[in-house]
Amino acid sequence: MSRRDFLTVASLAAVAATVPSLHAQDAAPALKKGGRAPGATNGGGPTHPLIDIHVHQGSDAMRAAGAGKKGFGGRTEAQFLAHQKAVNAIGGVILGGNDYEYEFMKQEPGRYVRFASAMAPAGDRAAAVEKSLKNGARGIGEHRWEGDIPFSWSILDMARDYKVPILFHFEQSAFPKGVYGDFYKVIEKYPTVTFIGHAIDWWGSIDKNYDPTKGNYPRGRVTPGGLTDLWLGRYPNLHCDLSAQSGNTALMRDPDFAKDFVTRHQDKIMFGSDCTCSQGGMPTCWLAIKLVALNFLQLSPEVQQKIYLTNAAKMFNLKIA
Repeated sequence: MSRRDFLTVASLAAVAATVPSLHAQDAAPALKKGGRAPGATNGGGPTHPLIDIHVHQGSDAMRAAGAGKKGFGGRTEAQFLAHQKAVNAIGGVILGGNDYEYEFMKQEPGRYVRFASAMAPAGDRAAAVEKSLKNGARGIGEHRWEGDIPFSWSILDMARDYKVPILFHFEQSAFPKGVYGDFYKVIEKYPTVTFIGHAIDWWGSIDKNYDPTKGNYPRGRVTPGGLTDLWLGRYPNLHCDLSAQSGNTALMRDPDFAKDFVTRHQDKIMFGSDCTCSQGGMPTCWLAIKLVALNFLQLSPEVQQKIYLTNAAKMFNLKIA
């Protein structure tokens, strides 16, 4: 399939065919020990069960406490669970979940973990993160890489000392001090910290010629040798998720490169959506479109299993079987 055909089919499938079919998904099947996930070889519908490591979801208790206040809207926990079922998600990482009480986590504590995040830009952000870590958060993120400022070093020190992963959003255009090209120095300074990369500069930099001043979502063929590609191969403590529009663009702009990239880094990449829709079947659902893009790459069953499930299950000690 040519790149043009791929983009056309993926777009149409996301809007007209595959997305509506998501509503008919049954509950995610449990995996048998040592077995292969159902649907692992399917090149069409998104039937492979998955762990979504990039979820933003408020708890119902938090919504009730903030009733009528700005920032406490969005989907309910029931809507979140409906979305999870629709896309066959059987676990996930709640970024910014802090120490909130989630009913679905109480019901299945082995399938979800919370990450600590400073939700407000003001106040003692580092103290807010540490409080959540002390109350059971199992990682830090999502946080914008803001560069050489005290807060950055505080949360990096916490990731090292609490022995938890940290997930960074890279967007130099929004945070000029956060120069992506210099981030390798941070990785080398913290060799025991598990880093998870995400967002605009991370995925743009699969291309050697990526220029953050020329647009956030580059298109067209990828020139090999990008920083993200090089660093994933160089640093054993560096990982990433496939979330958001930036991840979708990276998968769809050059399918040949994307398949090779995902296959080479199959032990470092985890499924993530950054999707906040309520049903999992909307034409704009980032998660559904991502499933279409991944299916059309025709990855091997072994690679699919790692990307969708086992890499995340291992990193976060999730109980999915």
